Amino acid sequence: MFQEGGIFYNVQNLLQQDYRGVNIAVYALATAGLAASIHKIRPVSKFSKASKVPDHFIRNHEPLQGVYVGVQHSPVRVLIDHRAPIYLPLWHSSKPPLPVKLWGVDVVSGNAVNWLECVAKGHQVTLKPISRDNEDLVSTVLLHLPQSKVKSMETLDIGQKLVELGFAKALVPENIKKNTIESQLAPALLSAEAYAKNYRHGIWSDRLPPLPRHIVLWRKGSQFTGQILVLSGKKLLHILAVVSKGVLIGMKTVILWAFRSSRKQVQTT
Repeated sequence: MFQEGGIFYNVQNLLQQDYRGVNIAVYALATAGLAASIHKIRPVSKFSKASKVPDHFIRNHEPLQGVYVGVQHSPVRVLIDHRAPIYLPLWHSSKPPLPVKLWGVDVVSGNAVNWLECVAKGHQVTLKPISRDNEDLVSTVLLHLPQSKVKSMETLDIGQKLVELGFAKALVPENIKKNTIESQLAPALLSAEAYAKNYRHGIWSDRLPPLPRHIVLWRKGSQFTGQILVLSGKKLLHILAVVSKGVLIGMKTVILWAFRSSRKQVQTT
C-alpha cells in the first residue's frame, strides 16, 4: 500500500520506531504538570493552623469550605472544621478545627457566643482568607443557612451580623488600600455598627443614652404600618387569585354550554 521511500511509508516507519527518550520526556512533563496542579489546589489538605494555609490561598483569597463547630474563648475565635475537596476520613478526622479571627470585628459580648451556638452550629460556611495572626487565620466567614419552606439557602456574613446585633464592634484598620477585599468589607461593617447604635442593639443599649420617646413610638408605628401593608397586600393577592379562578371557571362553563347547545342543534337538523 505504501511505496518504499514515499511520504506515507516514512511516516509509518517513524511511528513504529520506539523513541523511548521522547516518551520519558512527555511523561515527565505530564507528571510535573500534575504535581504543580496538586500543589496549587491542595485537594487533600485539611488546614488546622493558619501557618498551613498556602500563601497563594491568602493572597488570592481562595474560598475554603467547612463546617462551624464552636467558639474558642479568650480571645474569641470561630472554630471551623475545614473540609478539603477530597475527604480522607482517617486522616482528616484526627485534625483539630481551624481557629478563625473575624476580620474587622471585635467580639465584646457573651451573647455573641450564644447566638453562634444557636444559629451556626453544624452549618456549612465559606471562608475568604485575608491574612494570618500567629496560628489564627484572619478571614471573613459566610454562614449558609438552609430555608426549608422555600427550599433555598440564606447566606450571611457572621462578623457583619454580630456587629449589627450589637454583640461586636467594628474594628476597621485605617488607611485601607482601594480596590481590595478590605475596602469592600469595611463600609458594610461600619454601616452595621451605625445601625446597631441607631437602634440601641446589644451593648449600645447601655453605652448610649436612651432614644427619645417620640422616636421609639414613631419607629413602632412605622413597623406596625409596614406589617399591615404587607398583610393587606397578601390578602389582596389572595382575593385576586380567587376572583381570577372564578372568572376562568365561569368562562369555561359558558364555552362548554355554548358548544353543547350547538351540537344539539346540529343533531336535530
